[in-house]
Amino acid sequence: MTLAAADNRSSWTSAIRWRSVTGIWLRHWTSYIRYWKITITWVLIEPAVALVAVGFGIGQLVVEVEGANSYAEFVTPGIIMGSAMFHALFETSWNAYHRIDNQIYETQLTTPITVFELTLGDVAWAVTRSLMTTVSVAAFAVALGWIDQWSAVGILIPAVLSGMVFGTMGFFFAATAPYTVFLSLVFTLVATPLYFFSGSFFPISVLPDWVEPVAWAMPLTPAVHMARGFATNSLEFSHLWSGLYMVGMILVFWPIAVWLMRRRLIK
Repeated sequence: MTLAAADNRSSWTSAIRWRSVTGIWLRHWTSYIRYWKITITWVLIEPAVALVAVGFGIGQLVVEVEGANSYAEFVTPGIIMGSAMFHALFETSWNAYHRIDNQIYETQLTTPITVFELTLGDVAWAVTRSLMTTVSVAAFAVALGWIDQWSAVGILIPAVLSGMVFGTMGFFFAATAPYTVFLSLVFTLVATPLYFFSGSFFPISVLPDWVEPVAWAMPLTPAVHMARGFATNSLEFSHLWSGLYMVGMILVFWPIAVWLMRRRLIK
C-alpha cells in the first residue's frame, strides 16, 4: 500500500478513527514512561527551580506589581504557561522531526490512519505533556502559598489550549526543517522571545507603546493572561477574549500543520 493510498481518507470531512488516535497516544505514553526518571527533571524540577529563584529572588526586590498582590503571585502563572508551551512545542517539533527522520510516520501511514489522525494523536500527547508540567508546578506553587488549590484547577484550561496551540505550531518546524540543528532556532528565535515578552515576568504595559500590540498578539500572551486571571481570582471579559483568540489560532494552525505534514510525508 502506498502512502498516498493510505491517506485517501484524509479530508476534513472524513470520519476520525479514534482507535487510531488513541493508539498513537499510547505509543508516546509507553515510550515516555520508560524514561520518567529523566523527564521528571524537565516536567517539574527545572520550572520549579525557576519559580523559586524568580519568586524569592526578584520577589524581594519588587514591592508592587500590576495585577497581583506580590511578584511571586504575578510570575507563577507565567512560568507555568511557559513550561506548558515548551513541552508542547518540543514534542511536535523536535520529537516529530525525529519520527519523520526515522520514518516512523511513514510506517504508521501504511496502516489505516490518515495524516490528520496522526497529527491529532501527536497533539493529544502534546496536550498531555503540557498538563503534566502544569499540574506538577501548580501543585508546587500551591505548597508555597502563591496560588490556591482552586486557582490551580482553573489554570488547566489555558494549559490545554496552550498544548493545542503550540502542538499544532510545532509541526510547522518539523515539516519544514532541513536538518536537526535547524530546530534549535525554534527555541532560540521563537519560544524564548515568547516566554519573556508575553507578560510572564512583567506587565505588558511597561513595554514601549509600539511593542505592546505585538506582545498581545503573541500566541503565549493569552494563555498567560488567562492563567493569571484564574490564579488571582480576577477573571473578566478580556480573559474570555483570550480564550477565543487561542481557539481561533488552533483553527488556523491545524489545517496548515496537516497540509505541511502531508506534503512532507506523502511522496
